[in-house]
Amino acid sequence: MNEARALRGRHTEESATDRVLSVQEVSRITGLSGWTLRYYEKIGLIDPIARDASSGHRAYTRADLARIESLAHLRAAGLAIEEMRALMAARGHAPETVAMKIGMLAAHGEALEEEIRRLAARKHYIDNRVGYWRAVQAGDDAEAERLEAQGQLLGEQLS
Repeated sequence: MNEARALRGRHTEESATDRVLSVQEVSRITGLSGWTLRYYEKIGLIDPIARDASSGHRAYTRADLARIESLAHLRAAGLAIEEMRALMAARGHAPETVAMKIGMLAAHGEALEEEIRRLAARKHYIDNRVGYWRAVQAGDDAEAERLEAQGQLLGEQLS
């Protein structure tokens, strides 16, 4: 995505002479497939993309690329399409818009914390089971018994 920053350059205004990008170039820069880019345009996450007059192919501008890069980051952070749609619709820096963005992103952060907690519990349980079976394999009945009891408690914590 550093390539996207380089293409955007400093805060310059777009003009008719700005370089346009193909769907393949935008895909390579953002990591989103061409299919995903067309789908995002179809469902309104991306504003309609101008077409090259001679070929009819999509011609992405630097502004399009900046918006798509933001979407790629939101997607990578695990936001659902409806969440991305709401965030992208809330353009600008008006206090109510900023408050809405903070609220949505903070809620997503809390959901990620809960997901991390559940994953850590699963990992702890799996580590326990590996230890248990190694103890069984080694013939260490005392350790296997201890790990079995611990595994019962860990299993109850899984959600």
